[in-house]
Order: sequence, then C-alpha cells, then structure tokens
Amino acid sequence: MYLSREQNKNALILNQIALDMFDGRLPYHDNYKNDSLSPLRSPLIFASHKDLPPAYFQVCGADPLRDEGLIYEMVLREDCGIKTKLDIFPGLPHGFWTWWPTAKFGVDLQEKSVEGLKWLLEQSK
Repeated sequence: MYLSREQNKNALILNQIALDMFDGRLPYHDNYKNDSLSPLRSPLIFASHKDLPPAYFQVCGADPLRDEGLIYEMVLREDCGIKTKLDIFPGLPHGFWTWWPTAKFGVDLQEKSVEGLKWLLEQSK
C-alpha cells in the first residue's frame, strides 16, 4: 500500500534527492525537524483525528508523497468517519500545476480546486 516513495523516487520536480534535502539526510540541508515521531512531520502522527472537519485532497500519481495523501484520506474516511473528497491526477508530478498552469491538466486541477472548495463549504451547512 505504501509504494510511492520507491515507485516515484526519480519523479520530476520532487524526487528522492529533494526529499533527502528536506529530511536532513544531506549535509547542511536540515530544513525540517528530523524527528520521525514529531506530529509536525505528518498529520498521521497526531494523537487524534476525531472530530476533524471534512477534508479535500488532491493527490498526484507521480509523486513520491502520493501514498501519504491516500493513506491519510483513507484513515480519516474509514477509521474516523470524516467526510472526504479525493481527486487524483494520474501520472503527474508534485507541483505540476506551477510548471504547466495552462496545460489541460493544469486547468483541470484549477477547476477541481474550485469544485473541492465548494464541496468543503457545502459541508458546513
């Protein structure tokens, strides 16, 4: 279930080398607290997910962090009963919309972002 780091280790934009920079695995690149148990590292580490509001997820298929998003969405939806909406962008890398905002898939992300925000606002009614 957790395969994206290996499957997408050579992805465009965000790859294993970039992840290593943020994880402090490369010298002088300790950009994030390198504490695997810190809740600042991942929302999955939070003590409780109970009573969280609905959540909207956008997940890129060619992203080494893809499975973190998919697993977190599943935990919220299945384990906590939280309403979620999930849009997946198959074959696209992390942050693709910043590089190709006018491509069909970039416009698609923008449209789905608006739909997702509308969905979130409707949940609070």
